[in-house]
Amino acid sequence: MNQYQKTTQKKKRAIIQAALHLFKEKGFKETSIKSIAKAAEVSPVSIYNYFESKDNLVALCVNELFEEITQEAESILTADEDFKTKLHQALALCQEKMSQQISAYFKEKTMKDPTFSKLLTKAIAAKKREIYRSYIKLGKDEGAIAKELSTELILNIMEALNNIGNQLSDSENLEREVEQIHRIFLYGIFGEI
Repeated sequence: MNQYQKTTQKKKRAIIQAALHLFKEKGFKETSIKSIAKAAEVSPVSIYNYFESKDNLVALCVNELFEEITQEAESILTADEDFKTKLHQALALCQEKMSQQISAYFKEKTMKDPTFSKLLTKAIAAKKREIYRSYIKLGKDEGAIAKELSTELILNIMEALNNIGNQLSDSENLEREVEQIHRIFLYGIFGEI
């Protein structure tokens, strides 16, 4: 990597860190490109050049927050376990730890901002798809998932089930219901046959 690339990476990282901090402290709506640039010690033009908009920063902030979870998902993928166990662990990891990370990091006020909430949900869904894609490939390679099934279709079904899980967030039996959603996904309504 040459010096220009190193400088660019350093600036991008500073911008993402500044955006994360300001989104957390001020909320999405109250955080301007100008304030992010000032905190990152870059020009607002740099932000537009690298990211195009404040909205695009949200996905990169999610990637930053979920870096540890992504690494954990990768280590589960290579663990000496059967595929079903790995998949159960990955589903639990993505459902529980991602939600915990978001609620621990962002204030309730920030989460109530409809624009931010929509961008955040979209970014989380994209991150989950990235993680699940690796598991689907492994499942197909190991013969646990039918090779003729479209990976994109499987991902779309998983996303639809995740959306159902997101709607249950106020439920008293959330953990049990999420587990049942995972079971329906893995085994259908008839259970293991």
